[in-house]
Amino acid sequence: MLDTEYIENILKGKDGLEFQKCGANYLRKKYGGAFQEVASMGPLGDSGKDGYVLETREYFAMSTWSDNIATKIKNDYRNCIDKNLEVKKFIFVTNRKIGPKECDVIDELKLANQDIKIETLNHRDIAKALIEYPHREVLAILGKPVSFFDDKTVYFEEGSEKQRTFTLWESIKDSMHVYLTGVVFLTLFCVTFFYFRSDWAKTICIFVIMALMCLYMLLNMNSLRKYKYAHKILYLMVTGKLQVQHEVLLDEDTHLTIRRNSAWNFTVNQRSINCIKRGCNGKVFLNTQEDGSLIGRCQKDKINHIYRVDNNFYGELL
Repeated sequence: MLDTEYIENILKGKDGLEFQKCGANYLRKKYGGAFQEVASMGPLGDSGKDGYVLETREYFAMSTWSDNIATKIKNDYRNCIDKNLEVKKFIFVTNRKIGPKECDVIDELKLANQDIKIETLNHRDIAKALIEYPHREVLAILGKPVSFFDDKTVYFEEGSEKQRTFTLWESIKDSMHVYLTGVVFLTLFCVTFFYFRSDWAKTICIFVIMALMCLYMLLNMNSLRKYKYAHKILYLMVTGKLQVQHEVLLDEDTHLTIRRNSAWNFTVNQRSINCIKRGCNGKVFLNTQEDGSLIGRCQKDKINHIYRVDNNFYGELL
């Protein structure tokens, strides 16, 4: 059985990126889709933040430095307020002890900037919060394998039929014909609407354009099947929602997810399960809620057969 001491020891033993990943998992669970993780941009750094919540202007810096935590707090804080607008709260997340020296630095920073709240979040604080979470969710946040299942827990597996791996350039290249076709036909439609004055001429032209579009789709069916949602991938990357080694929902209509294997390499999946609701043999696919969290809906009953899904794609029948 999990207890706070067990969770503390796991967090205390994690260094560098491992602890940052656990911290980000916890904050993502706490704040939902409002929490944005920030990847370090090489020599440019991360602007004094490893994550933030835009609505509340809270900024999080995570560190496992053991040599001089006080200096790390001071440097991350100053970097954060210098490079980010309207910082209202700065939270330093660490798995090291906050001693008198660190407290003195925090008091000094508070006096110098009384409009900005400064807090620390250490491994003990996280452990106390996690003990209230379900066992399975705690193990997922800590990066531990979930070695048990109950009659309401399922895993959304990858579908080999929809799975494909490609680079960003391949995504742009294979999507380009869709965008160009859309621009061409939209342009023709606008020209028809403004050039012809009589309704019958407009109607004929619109039907011709629609017929040409259908013919184009039939002749280029194989090319259209290669469409890879380049604009959505770029949006997820620019907004920081698709970090390396993370997987998120790419398209709500087709229920496709995308995993960023490396900086420019991606894999698309369609994860699903067979509905475990008694008497139902429907297929359950992934969707998103308003707060950005994942949810599974059965194709046969999208209202009553619902699954809560975590970031590791374990689902629980509600």
